[in-house]
Amino acid sequence: LREVAPGVGALDEVAPGVELLGLPVMFTTLVLASASAAVTPAHPPRLHSARLAPSRACPSMNWFANAFANDDTLGARDNAGLTKEKTKRTITWKSSSGKTKQSTVVPGQKLRDVARAAGIPIKYSCNEGTCKTCQVKMGGGMVKVCVGKVPDKDVTIVYK
Repeated sequence: LREVAPGVGALDEVAPGVELLGLPVMFTTLVLASASAAVTPAHPPRLHSARLAPSRACPSMNWFANAFANDDTLGARDNAGLTKEKTKRTITWKSSSGKTKQSTVVPGQKLRDVARAAGIPIKYSCNEGTCKTCQVKMGGGMVKVCVGKVPDKDVTIVYK
């Protein structure tokens, strides 16, 4: 087998009528040439070349060195585009045993989420406000924590 071009073999030194790999020479030549051409591309793609200068082979990655730095010419930092910031309120949680705990909250939050975040042990059953298991005293009335929301004023909540 002699190499004529990269990846293509020639069997011109084998006498006609001779079998190679159990097949006639003509058919074997076509099979070997096809298989060789299918496996080896005519022009293999160039990967990284060691001959390139280091500056071209691996460009410097300092493009974003100052991209995320603060721009002092903009002035004082504002509230990220929010025009109105909700005023925060304080909820004082009082247990029937007299323990108190305070939470700083935003009006409109779910009382259930605020109670869980503060670690207040309130029992729930239906989670719809029908069974009154989670009912607490807030201000002058009774509120169901599972469906109630934080009012827009500071309040004291007495729970069991």
